[in-house]
Amino acid sequence: MKLYLASGSPRRAQILRDAHIPFEPVNAPVDESPRVGEPAIERVLRLAHAKAEAGAEAVRRAGNAAITAHAPALVIGADTEVVLDGDVLGKPASDDDAQNQVRRETLTSGVTEAEPSPDGKLYAFGLRGDIWTIAMEKPKGAAGKPAEIARRLTDWEGEDSDFLWSADGKKLYYRSDRDFVTRVFELDVETGASRQLWSRSQDADQLHLSPDGKVLAFWVGGPDAGLMAITLATGEVRRLFAMPDRSRNWQEGGDFSWSPDLQWLAVCIREVNGPWNIWVAPAAGGQPVNVTRLNAWHGMPRWTPDGKYLLFQSDRDGNGLYVLPLKEEPARAVDTDLKYEKPKEKVLVEIDFQDIQRRIRKVVNQNPQADLTVSSEGLILFVSEGDIWSVSYDGKETKRLTTGGSVSSLRVSVDGKRLFFMRNGELWTMKLEGNNPQEKVTFTADWDRDVRAERKAAFTQFWRSYHRGFYDSNFHGRDWEAIRKRYEPLLDAVETREEFATLLQMMVGELEASHSEVSPAAGGNPSPVTPHLGFTFDYSYEGPGIKVAKVPQGAPGSYPQTRIREGEYVLAINGQDVTLDENLWRLINDKQEREFEFLVNSRPSKDGARVVKYRVLSSGEWSDLIYRNRIERLRKYTDEKSGRKIGYVHISGMGFSNQVRFEREVYEQVVGKQAMIIDVRFNGGGNIADTLIDWLERTQYGYYRPRDWQPYPWPSGAMELPLVVLMNERSFSNAEMFPYSVRAKKLGTLVGWQTPGYVIATWSLDLVDGTGARMPQLGVYRKDGSNMENNGEAPDIAVWMSPDDWVNERDPQLDKAIEVLMSQLEKR
Repeated sequence: MKLYLASGSPRRAQILRDAHIPFEPVNAPVDESPRVGEPAIERVLRLAHAKAEAGAEAVRRAGNAAITAHAPALVIGADTEVVLDGDVLGKPASDDDAQNQVRRETLTSGVTEAEPSPDGKLYAFGLRGDIWTIAMEKPKGAAGKPAEIARRLTDWEGEDSDFLWSADGKKLYYRSDRDFVTRVFELDVETGASRQLWSRSQDADQLHLSPDGKVLAFWVGGPDAGLMAITLATGEVRRLFAMPDRSRNWQEGGDFSWSPDLQWLAVCIREVNGPWNIWVAPAAGGQPVNVTRLNAWHGMPRWTPDGKYLLFQSDRDGNGLYVLPLKEEPARAVDTDLKYEKPKEKVLVEIDFQDIQRRIRKVVNQNPQADLTVSSEGLILFVSEGDIWSVSYDGKETKRLTTGGSVSSLRVSVDGKRLFFMRNGELWTMKLEGNNPQEKVTFTADWDRDVRAERKAAFTQFWRSYHRGFYDSNFHGRDWEAIRKRYEPLLDAVETREEFATLLQMMVGELEASHSEVSPAAGGNPSPVTPHLGFTFDYSYEGPGIKVAKVPQGAPGSYPQTRIREGEYVLAINGQDVTLDENLWRLINDKQEREFEFLVNSRPSKDGARVVKYRVLSSGEWSDLIYRNRIERLRKYTDEKSGRKIGYVHISGMGFSNQVRFEREVYEQVVGKQAMIIDVRFNGGGNIADTLIDWLERTQYGYYRPRDWQPYPWPSGAMELPLVVLMNERSFSNAEMFPYSVRAKKLGTLVGWQTPGYVIATWSLDLVDGTGARMPQLGVYRKDGSNMENNGEAPDIAVWMSPDDWVNERDPQLDKAIEVLMSQLEKR
């Protein structure tokens, strides 16, 4: 059969060439003018048919002698429309237009951060990675329409963020990740011109401006890391604190703030053993003092404007708002009425550090979760439970000022009479008077989305994030800079979300690190969902119908009313004949959670067949069913082979739900047993290994015995039984740390196969174009210094389970575990 393509599309022609299908193009001109009200799907179907008919007519007119009754011709007609959010984008007018990846969008929400100007007249906000401004108040009527248009101040396709206003409202300070380093810039609001303030190779983070607007401080990582301060008038840079600091047991720094007189800094610092404490130090340099001194969380240190107190959030005695009097108070808070007096003169902050942490007290139980601040009128404000709350200076009055949640970026005006905040990506203000009226600050932002430039920015963000954050500064012995230079030129060839994700995956794959997956940005057609029919197939049978291989216990076919037996034939599903081919998936896809009708017989004939109806399973339900059946089989096998002397428990993952299940199962299975097998094969990992080890190494040093009861261990849960841990090449991450810990603590014997060495802690990394990624930021090392990443844990006794063992339900690793424990029991 000869094939003709009635299309001038180069892409369609290339598809046929790539598939090695011979064809001949044919000119098939048709009128492609859209019809009023015609849906896009109907239009493409109409035009595809019209092109095929026009192409066939052209072939007939040509009188091709090769076309006969025995050698007919096939003419393919096709058409394409691009529809985005219901809008038909139309066809490209030219080759250049076809390659255009710039699209205009009009945005009225989606704000990511916001800062009001000091005079309250402008709102600076973050939108799609850029900085914009809009007037707080606009003229009424037609004159107000131009004022609705937001002004775009930056146009880097990456992230321009974490911005602050200068004290005079003429400039903005912000961070940007252009040039593969997160640097600090100063932006002139009037001209839109930016200049670098921090141009070193270290990434900057958490910008803070001193109350007088003269000093900009921020944390930097890498060499000479710490809290840096720039004197804006001179550009002088000095390091206030080194971080980490071994001499002080400091690990990393967090939020910080200046005292009202600029003489002190309160800084949140995480110590090596885990707690976050608040340290106070002279701003000009000097010895810092830990003023909270407790293994707990302390955050958001804020000085009251009168210089008498330091407020902060903590869980030191339950979550809530706490206050630290900087000097000894004349009386207990309950024995006096605290009143805020607005300073009339310059404040001088004096601190008595003697037993300072003993003066801490809880103000309210309402927990500040973000944006703790104190207004110039002494009103305490913060975001909690997604809403704005206020607390009086003396802590006796707490109010919820908003409802509905989703509030963020809470700021207070200089005079303390207005609040500014974000809600659901929109800008809002509130007057602190009467019933606290709220008003939305509207805007219209015209944004050109350049997909190629956005991918370039996402590439920069990805590489830069790994450059600074990857757990191993040596990058597993690779040259990360050289890797970037090899892959960056390939960006020009990337056309789709999937291709871009693949490019990043290939680049990071050069590091040979686990937990570093990259996923495409959302979009495109959803993948089909295939329900499970509840039985497996005999692939040796070719039809008619499907021959049932197995029906697991617990599947719908195992119940009397919906019985389907192994070896029977399913001849039709939902009234349509079936065989094992691709048409089966077309028939059942995307019909999950529905009742299916099966025509079933003991022989491959519809004569005498019966109808069976049941709701089909999801893939997750099927997997869980197979898992539970397998574990129950192994548990019974262990009981039978050991004479009920050995208990068996499998841990499928290392999450909290697995911990709860383990605790419930292991203390049930251990009853009456003399030894235990804990199986972590086919375990995807998590973070509960330390807790499990704490339980397993618990030793009994006494017992409890109520009257008329049998004695039971003190402490409860102490087992002290011979133990084998089963492990294999599918024990991942925390499920590799667990067997290593068992060996290190000498708690048992490891049996199975070496784990793969996928041991690393990872965080999510969302890129500006919507691409998702993971970045390993925490390495795991054995006590001897060896890295567990790419260096899996080997068993004490190596036993391989072959694919044939798996298929035939043999478990030589479990057999060896039982053998080891029975041998140990015989020697006791």
